[in-house]
Amino acid sequence: DEAIALSSGPYKLSSWEAGQSITLVANDAWWGTPPATKTLVYRFAAPETQVQALQNGDLNIIEPQATVDTITQIEAIGDTISLITGPSLTWEHLDFNFKTGVFADSLPLREAFAMCVPRQLIIDNLIKPIDPEAVVMNAREVFPFQPAYEEVVSASYDGRYDEVDIEGAKAKVAESGVAGPITVRIGYSAPNARRTDEVSLIKDSCKDAGFVIEDVGNADFFDKTLPDGDYEVALFAWAGSGQITSGQNIYATGRGQNYGGFSNADVDAAWDTLSTTLDTGEQLEQIIKIETLLWDNLYGIPVFAHPGVVAYDNTIQNVRDTATQSTVAWNAEQWVRAN
Repeated sequence: DEAIALSSGPYKLSSWEAGQSITLVANDAWWGTPPATKTLVYRFAAPETQVQALQNGDLNIIEPQATVDTITQIEAIGDTISLITGPSLTWEHLDFNFKTGVFADSLPLREAFAMCVPRQLIIDNLIKPIDPEAVVMNAREVFPFQPAYEEVVSASYDGRYDEVDIEGAKAKVAESGVAGPITVRIGYSAPNARRTDEVSLIKDSCKDAGFVIEDVGNADFFDKTLPDGDYEVALFAWAGSGQITSGQNIYATGRGQNYGGFSNADVDAAWDTLSTTLDTGEQLEQIIKIETLLWDNLYGIPVFAHPGVVAYDNTIQNVRDTATQSTVAWNAEQWVRAN
């Protein structure tokens, strides 16, 4: 509301073409440093089209999902393009549906599924070719490249799902009392080649434990599949904010991003404590408690932190990567075309 908002920042909205683009222009009322470029156009482009659009000059800057093919295609363009890679606060995860379906009321069945998901194989095949330092992610509130990661993981997780254990998974299926074969629909936003490959690897591994994996990736995943709960397992990524309590909206009872309907009174209490203290020691203690409870009750399965990829044509200056939630656009007001 322009009557109460002090400013929108260095840019203001000029036009919006639904499904096509948003155009921003320099805000003449901005009291800070004027933006280096007067007009920015953000285009909505499908991931599989971005590299070609960069090569054609239709886009100047892209931040596609990192895949081996994407990196190879960017590098093949030549020295007119710069490539930046680095860590990001975005992470891949598999979340269970607690509202309906086979996993809703069965911890043993969730444990069985976690035992057969080939997380290390996913890393080795799909992520390490891009980021040789990539590891299986065993936390949700801290990332492998952050200082507290090892302390949190060592205190909250005992490595029980680090390796595929088909016999252990079979025993858990038997403990659950659910008769097989057990159909598991894995939903994700498609098309997405890497996630299609992830589901394929899970399907190949988990079939021996009695799970029939169905790939139900579709273009309406975030609009319909996820909010409607039309899945057993949801495969997507969260972009971490770096804020201490941002995860409360995902894991606490009844919160807006808790799509699967997970509910645990101890988790809720830990979040309440975490969100009301500025003591860093107490914050760490509550994060460890939350991580432990989420593993023991299996809210879901973290998989890996996304490697960040940015590519831009060399006519543009001041493009800099960041691990924050703002991603490459964090300093867009500093972007400028070289003379």
